[in-house]
Amino acid sequence: MTSMSTPYHPSTHAAATSAVPITADDVASYEEEGYVIIRRLFDPALAAEVRERVDGMLAGRYPSEGFKCGRASDQRPDDPGRMIFQVMPAEFPIRDPVLRAFAENANLLDAARRLLRRTDVRMFQQQALVKEPGAANAIPWHQDDHYWRTGERGSVAVTAWTPLLPATAANGTMWLLPASHRQGLQRHGPAGGVSLFQTIVEPIDDSRLVPLELDPGDVSFHHPLTIHGAPPNTGRLRRVGFAQHYWNSPP
Repeated sequence: MTSMSTPYHPSTHAAATSAVPITADDVASYEEEGYVIIRRLFDPALAAEVRERVDGMLAGRYPSEGFKCGRASDQRPDDPGRMIFQVMPAEFPIRDPVLRAFAENANLLDAARRLLRRTDVRMFQQQALVKEPGAANAIPWHQDDHYWRTGERGSVAVTAWTPLLPATAANGTMWLLPASHRQGLQRHGPAGGVSLFQTIVEPIDDSRLVPLELDPGDVSFHHPLTIHGAPPNTGRLRRVGFAQHYWNSPP
């Protein structure tokens, strides 16, 4: 979940550590299913560095000026977003050097360009969402393009989602509805009636949902119309998910 903001232009010093393992089959799977998982797209040590930054900003160990940092939504005591914590840049360029470097990761950018079959693609937003164990911290079912409206802008977009700790069905990882990007944009409303988190109004076929069980360094890319969300974290391990959103801005 995110709001549209001023696009971020990657600088030239971000370099890939290895060739991006994106194949024609990966592109075809993304276009058919609305998502694709790429294993070990970047070094897991980088995920640990980014996680330390996210945790440190939430705890006050690092400066958070220029970020939305804290509860993801806090409209009232029963807001579904109160038990989910976020770190999200509110201005660009990103002030924190670690998060800025990850925004410029060349493997992620090149993968997004290949999946979208475009060269004029750039990152426009990043967001970390943290779910502690044993809390009522479900993320409601939604489509990213409800927030972005890239289709109306004549643009294309893709989300790169990666866990900064191992993500499993037990600890509240993201779940996706394959091929739901073919259904068009669904009607949304505020979760719980007031939350900044938006949810699809009509019931979805939850028998077809698939969990993203990923390790740090793995990345799932999904279409802006792919229906996704996450149940509460009922496991013992924190869930720290990190999303970067890419698009080609229209003229």
